[in-house]
Amino acid sequence: MSQIHNILVGVDLHHGDRIASSELEPEARAAIEEAIRLALVSGGTITFCSVLELSTQSQSLIEKDRENILKTVEDFANNTLSSLVESANAKGVAAESTLRFGSAWEELSKETAEGGYDLVLIGTRSRSRATTMLFGSSAQKLMRFAPCPVWVVKPTEVREIREIAVATDLSDACLPALKVAATVARAINAKLFILHVLETGDLRYLAIAGVEEEELLDTEAQLKQTAEVKLKDQLGKVNFGGLRHGMQTEILSGDPDSAIPTFVAEHEIDLLVIGTQGRSLLSGLLLGNTAERILPALRASLVAVKPEGFVSPYAK
Repeated sequence: MSQIHNILVGVDLHHGDRIASSELEPEARAAIEEAIRLALVSGGTITFCSVLELSTQSQSLIEKDRENILKTVEDFANNTLSSLVESANAKGVAAESTLRFGSAWEELSKETAEGGYDLVLIGTRSRSRATTMLFGSSAQKLMRFAPCPVWVVKPTEVREIREIAVATDLSDACLPALKVAATVARAINAKLFILHVLETGDLRYLAIAGVEEEELLDTEAQLKQTAEVKLKDQLGKVNFGGLRHGMQTEILSGDPDSAIPTFVAEHEIDLLVIGTQGRSLLSGLLLGNTAERILPALRASLVAVKPEGFVSPYAK
């Protein structure tokens, strides 16, 4: 992604026990506001997409009076989406809307595959790490299956984006994430931090086994030097031109699942960009990846980027 032209925003219209409401939850409002800000600076257009997830009880009622109830719900939802379009237009952003029925993450994945979007934004609720790991979330599933980058907006972390961080494990699979981070940083004039985590868990085990501290420090220094050379080589494959506030590289030590969120919190990073492993179906459900694991505790919004060659199961 070299430019941000076509932006999809997932809008949750559910509120309380209502299937569709004009009273939007903070998560939906945050995603909408972020998308409009991005579209204004990038010159992109927005499509507001809402998916109505009907419970078994709702489906039963609709089946009894499909013509009246379904039409009423559909009309109400479309009217709310039309209001969002008008509001975006009034702010100088070209926008349109679409309404789908079914599972939110699945229908949004289908929409991204069918619409050729550059980016999709979705709000997410704050959930405990245990709950998220056991049951997943719409945001996490969308990160797995949507073909384009997924910007997960956390309402409590929405603010002017001045600093962006992107994490790389130095593999070519992270090149798309680096390119997306550069594109977003250019669009919104943010400073860019490039992070690599030097995993030093094995060194701790060697220390326990009795290896001298001086030898361990020398080994860690050599690993860091090797990582710096590889990082410089990788950055040479990405266009970082036009970054008004420049970029800064950081070699961290530790475990990525903790080192990255800690850096984000300590340096008050506003947005984290990270590549996903593009796993699908059972392997993805069982193993997950760093982007999914750190999302619940992350003190910033997150953009998850698929590796090159990823094919969504919903692509035609």
